[in-house]
Parts: sequence; C-alpha cells; structure tokens
Amino acid sequence: MRHKTWVLLFVVAVAVLMVATPLSAKEPLRGDQVMVLNQDMDGNFGAFGCPDISWFGEIEIDETTYGMALYPLPGKGFTGQGLVLHYTEAWRIFDGQFAFDDSLQIEACEPGSVLLAGTDSGVGVMSNGKFRSTGVVEEAYAPFQEWIHRTVFQDGMMAMVDFGGASSLPGFYGDLRLN
Repeated sequence: MRHKTWVLLFVVAVAVLMVATPLSAKEPLRGDQVMVLNQDMDGNFGAFGCPDISWFGEIEIDETTYGMALYPLPGKGFTGQGLVLHYTEAWRIFDGQFAFDDSLQIEACEPGSVLLAGTDSGVGVMSNGKFRSTGVVEEAYAPFQEWIHRTVFQDGMMAMVDFGGASSLPGFYGDLRLN
C-alpha cells in the first residue's frame, strides 16, 4: 500500500511539472520594424547623416515605439555574388526615436540610451527582396534586462518605406523576435 502511494505521488508530481513547464516558459518578445537604408548611390553610408549607421528607423514592441539602428562591422559587411548577399551587423534599440531635421538629416545618431544591443548574421535575396538573420543579445537594460544572451531572429522584405514624414525611401519592413 505504501509503495502504491509513493508511485501515485510521483506520477502526480511528474504530471504537475509537465503541465507547469510550458506555462512558465517565456513568450518570445516581438517587434515590428520600419528601417531606412542610410547609403548613398556610391555605396557610402551616411546619406542621411551618421556615417556609422547602415540602417535606421523604428521598432514597435508592446505598443511602444523605439529607435533602432544597424551598424556595419569592420571587415564583415555584405559578401556574396549576384542575387544572394550574406551579412553580419551590429544592432541597437534606443529608448528614444530617430527623427529628421529640415534637410532630411538624422537629428541624433543615438536617440537616447541603449536598451538592447547585439549582433546578427544573415542572408538577403535580391531577386525577391527577402532577408533573414539570427544572432544574440549582447546588452540588455531595463525594461528588457531579462533578454540578455537570448537569441534574436530578424526577417522581412526590402521595399520603399515611409519614415519621419518622408516617403518612398529605400528600406525594409521587418520583424524582430527574441527567444
């Protein structure tokens, strides 16, 4: 009898753990991006100011909009031939937002404090405009500090975008997820 009681308690404990584990797993953090390519016709970064930034724009996470920028890494950047490009970049999400001045130049290269930052590597397919990348969160501060060292996924579509009161800028719409 005593043996059956222990077995029953063990089975109940395992069942409770199996049910509780998925409920306690952290949901991915997700954000919608609108980014502008900061490159001139000669391939130089800084078309809108801030030559250290390759892409800039915004990301909406939990109904709050933050500034976001992508940065080329020395010796990395874009590689590949033809219609497929491989890239490695750094990224940052700020507590402020990017804005243009009257001459369509970025008002501040860092629109506030860094909330999240990391690196990713990915591939862009020029024939269909799609891209995707994976990486890691290397810096995370309040309210995102629990996302440090987590995996980041980005994907989206290169297109003409509207940003900061300007329309038809080269850029992309994307999705960023932290798991």
